Amino acid sequence: MKSSSKVSASSSTASRSQETWIAALSIGAIALHLVLKFAISASPAFSLLPLYIALLIGGVLLLRNLVRDILNREIGADVLAGSSIITATVLGEYLVATIIVLMLSGGTALEHYATRRASYVLAALARRMPRTAHRRIDGRLVDVPLDAITVGETLVVLPHEVCPADGTVTDGRGSMD
Repeated sequence: MKSSSKVSASSSTASRSQETWIAALSIGAIALHLVLKFAISASPAFSLLPLYIALLIGGVLLLRNLVRDILNREIGADVLAGSSIITATVLGEYLVATIIVLMLSGGTALEHYATRRASYVLAALARRMPRTAHRRIDGRLVDVPLDAITVGETLVVLPHEVCPADGTVTDGRGSMD
């Protein structure tokens, strides 16, 4: 069971880096195309070369992934983007097709980044969560596990600690949210 989860995690990581790589390739191809076409005034065939490369490499990889998703019956808005890439390419609108490749791969790369960031923040929040509470027994503080706390019990929360349970401040200064 563990080995299958490792395989899943590494293939997911590969997909994330692939989407980022395709987005970077598309940005570079679009920029190079615009420089060749407008700054250097290169021939149309030569100025389109970066777009051809981006579509052959990035577009084909994205379309392959979309076909796999369709076969797995995971149909979403990406299918519309894939059909737009094909249509723009057939119509000879290579810049448009490359921009759609950028939008599709860039959106996926940003989604993966946001998910990683949110997971990191949630993990940091979970690490801050206390695992014990302080209970006063016979005049001294004793640490007890959170599952040993009962409703109505009085706990002690020391300065700068995160409160381990919902409650009301009964003594001292402070507020609960």
